[in-house]
Amino acid sequence: MNCGARTRAGNPCQKPPLQGKARCRLHGGLSLVGKDHPNYKHGHCTLEYRKQTADGNAYVKYLEYLLIQLGMIEPKRRKRNTMF
Repeated sequence: MNCGARTRAGNPCQKPPLQGKARCRLHGGLSLVGKDHPNYKHGHCTLEYRKQTADGNAYVKYLEYLLIQLGMIEPKRRKRNTMF
């Protein structure tokens, strides 16, 4: 199995990828990812965090919808031209 990166001539790289990686050391296989990277700060911009936030927001919106349907709260007055 080869690295998969392309050379300037357009041919595929002939070097094998690093163990557990998709690229050789010359084409990014040694790059640090996530918490190992020196510029890692908090993880609030990761895909996993964004998905958790979106799921939580959807759950709150659903609970609000149920409470409105049961008459326990008044619906919010929304601005014009909004999706919901």
